Amino acid sequence: MRRTISSILILTFLLLLLPGCGGDNGGADPAGAETDYNSAQLAAALLESQREPPEMYFLTADDAEFSAYAAVYLGEELASRVTDGSICYPFGPLASEVAVFAFTDSADAESAVEPMEAYIEARVSAFFGYAPEEAELAEEGRAGAYGRFAVLYILAGPAAAERALERAFSENAPEPPELAGLASPLHWEPAAPDGPASGDTEIGPDDAYDHDAVLSALKTGCADGLSPKNRAVYEAAMEVMAEIITPDMTDYERELAVNDYLVLNARYDPAELSSGPVGAPDPDNDNPYGLLVNGVGICLGYTTTFQLFMDALGIECVTVHGYAYGRSEEHAWNLVRLEGDWYAVDVTWNDPVYDGWVPADATILACAHVYFNVTSDFLRETDHEWDEDVPEATGTKYACLD
Repeated sequence: MRRTISSILILTFLLLLLPGCGGDNGGADPAGAETDYNSAQLAAALLESQREPPEMYFLTADDAEFSAYAAVYLGEELASRVTDGSICYPFGPLASEVAVFAFTDSADAESAVEPMEAYIEARVSAFFGYAPEEAELAEEGRAGAYGRFAVLYILAGPAAAERALERAFSENAPEPPELAGLASPLHWEPAAPDGPASGDTEIGPDDAYDHDAVLSALKTGCADGLSPKNRAVYEAAMEVMAEIITPDMTDYERELAVNDYLVLNARYDPAELSSGPVGAPDPDNDNPYGLLVNGVGICLGYTTTFQLFMDALGIECVTVHGYAYGRSEEHAWNLVRLEGDWYAVDVTWNDPVYDGWVPADATILACAHVYFNVTSDFLRETDHEWDEDVPEATGTKYACLD
């Protein structure tokens, strides 16, 4: 009996080594995968497989934006060989998406897998630190070739999506679903940009943020000569300081008040994290005009705004330009000096996005101090890297422990 079992095990192992018997690739053999579904129906099957299908926009090969967007996944040369396709994506800081590209033959579909996997990795990098839950979701993203189709999906239920693909390429495939009931077609026109805080003066395209000019106005109380954009930043900053700063505060208390104000009143620019062509990032998301006037920013927006307040309040501060996620993503944060010791502050990562949007205030305050007044060693342990010759943050007296 033992000998018979051993023979069966050996035979099973040998069969698994035969071509086409043990390949992964999402449960389908790319060489022999065939289906009567078109790209839109495959995308619909993936979305329909989810317990709670995410709300999405979709593009098809008939849309003007399709070719340019397909090139983001595939590169221009391979995208030019796509014969049909459907792309489904949300707007805002959400990772879920589905892309299906049809080619004339399976060789092109197989060639598409590597750039699509690189695209998934780039999405993980984009969300890393800013939207932790979305970064985790993107890490579960999958890409594969199924006959002449190249398929990518980032969904909460990847196993269910994989089973839906297997059914679509099976001999007894179910009736294909319609994408129209699961996603919304692209109908978008860019909104007019927000005006300055005062609403009285139009901001010209050449009007740039000037840190020194705004800082001088904040210190002297005289805004004469400021451009409209810089006056708007000056007025917003004066209003914030009048609201959160009192004369009896210590430097630490002022620093903490600024960090918490930015976390509670700004958000990471959702269009910066969106994978789709809907909307456009705020052109000032890298400076205090975007953060204080329009309420959105990227890491440079948070750090330059924090720097402006620290300089105005007389607290020694520097901005560090570095990297995150294994140096694949540019990032920035600040260092402050309190009573002779340096502390690191990453206001951007103190303001993470959860479930796609900003959490309730109580949750924000719990997040607001994870990267507040930490050491340089702590930053190194949390995937911050930098080449600049900046002070080493070693202070611990004013670390904020919630």
